[in-house]
Amino acid sequence: MTITFSDLVTLYRKVDFIESAQAECCIENDATLSLINNLALGDNSVATRVEVLEGELKVGETVKLQIRQPELTLGWLYDDVDRFMKGDFVRSLPNDKADSKPYYIKDIGYYSQDVDTPEIIAAYNAVRGLLIHLESMSSYLDHSKRKIIFVTKRTFELHYDVSKNLDAFKVALENLTKNLEHNLKVIGEFCIWLSIDDAGTHANEKKSILASVLSDIQTGSQPLEIHAIIENIDRVYRAAQGQFDNYLEDFKYEKFVKKLEENSERFISRVNDSISKVLSQILALPIAAAAPVILKGSNSDNQLIVYVALLVYAIICSFALSTQKAVLDNLSSEVEGFESEGKLPQSLKDRWVIERGKIYDLIEKQTHLYWVMIAVVYLAVVYSLYNISSAMTVFWSAMLFILVAILGVAIYRKIKPKVQNPI
Repeated sequence: MTITFSDLVTLYRKVDFIESAQAECCIENDATLSLINNLALGDNSVATRVEVLEGELKVGETVKLQIRQPELTLGWLYDDVDRFMKGDFVRSLPNDKADSKPYYIKDIGYYSQDVDTPEIIAAYNAVRGLLIHLESMSSYLDHSKRKIIFVTKRTFELHYDVSKNLDAFKVALENLTKNLEHNLKVIGEFCIWLSIDDAGTHANEKKSILASVLSDIQTGSQPLEIHAIIENIDRVYRAAQGQFDNYLEDFKYEKFVKKLEENSERFISRVNDSISKVLSQILALPIAAAAPVILKGSNSDNQLIVYVALLVYAIICSFALSTQKAVLDNLSSEVEGFESEGKLPQSLKDRWVIERGKIYDLIEKQTHLYWVMIAVVYLAVVYSLYNISSAMTVFWSAMLFILVAILGVAIYRKIKPKVQNPI
């Protein structure tokens, strides 16, 4: 029959321990008799370390048993909570080799797989979990000397061998039990905070902040012990979390500053390019208008062709200017919406107001340049139309003006802003 640690726990709870390794058991029924036979007789006794010292194995009799630590493959047997803490806590690290075997504590009758957990054990389990998370944030582990090494501005050690100062460790745990629900919540949140993976971006900074906070509770040259962290758990967690949050805020601030500068430069560049792209074409209009004068005395048909070309060129320039004016208007809308869409922090609002003022000044100057250039285009259109009509009969001049009027209306309808109907 296969023996489990649960079978041994059943026996442990039926006996009265009279010494560390000796106990008396009253065989009340056949089930108890069968249990002792399975555990104390034959090959099983080698693994269970249970032996019958005195008494007859039959129902109604009381027998004296020797009960020692069973083979470690089954589990752990402790006389009391003190021995449990001394033995179990140092085996918590390294975590990948941590002992997860079941255990039984005689003096409180607690089995690690029980549903109900004594408060002192609940506090202990929380601190044990915290130790594992702290080790994961350290620089390295010195398992042989029971030390966790943190490296920050200065190197310091966290000692976790509670056997050297067990009384202080127990007092710290007992203090946790006085407000157990709150303290377990704080430790749980701290463990979650320690275990959050920051994808390598801020992990080193988090470790540095944790090490700095832990070093602050170290008194003098004395080594930092785990009970000191338990006693200051609220302070340690709030300080570490607060400093890391401040770091993230500063990190976001720098990102927003960079974003603001990049967008400001982008807006300025786009504003400068908006009207400047067609400036050279508009500057060519006076030269084109002067061409007929240069050709004066030549064939009148040649002059007419030049005026028609000037008219077409001026119309093309008006289209180009209208397009760039639309770009300028869109830029103005983008600048206006950047503050809300970019979600700038309050601390950068004043700086953005200054940058926005510079951009609006450029937009205003480019708008003035647009109106000067569009005026030049309209003058070129009027000038070319006048000279074309002068070279034509009254009928064809009238037809030309009607055609230009129709074309002007069509252009206006094409480029005017579209008003969306409210939904």
